[in-house]
Amino acid sequence: MIYQFSIRSQESQDFQLEIQVDGKHSFHNFHQAIQVTCGYHPHQLASFFILDRKFKKQVEISLLDIGVAEAAFHIMHRTKIPDYLHSVGQKLIYTFDFIDDRSLFIELTDIIMEKSLNEPYVTLFRGDAPVQVLEDFPERKSASFEEKVYHDYGILDDYAQIFGEMDEF
Repeated sequence: MIYQFSIRSQESQDFQLEIQVDGKHSFHNFHQAIQVTCGYHPHQLASFFILDRKFKKQVEISLLDIGVAEAAFHIMHRTKIPDYLHSVGQKLIYTFDFIDDRSLFIELTDIIMEKSLNEPYVTLFRGDAPVQVLEDFPERKSASFEEKVYHDYGILDDYAQIFGEMDEF
């Protein structure tokens, strides 16, 4: 069984992505297909959220196991696509930037019976994917500026080598 998804973004109106994923695949396989196709680096935390009919988040499927023992929290590696997706029209949110609360909107557009895929398959990629991490905020620029100010002093054996002798209080 093949699940076909349509993926869009509010940030990039021209962005459109369609991916087919086999029923034997996990949400982690789906996550990797999105990451590779959009050119994202895998070091960022991400989660899928299954939505109800009123677009309320029902279940989180996270990349990392953070030790939460709730029924509404699952791990991508262990959660298969058919565990939560059963009918065409179901909607998900894929949050790829938790710091700035940025997401992609996903809809299950088709379920193709009696076929299978070895790997997720991108059937359409159009437009520019939203950037993974926003870097145009002043506080982020100042943080990167501060990082450049520090110099490498090598390996120091003594605090006094950097700051000199300090008077005792």
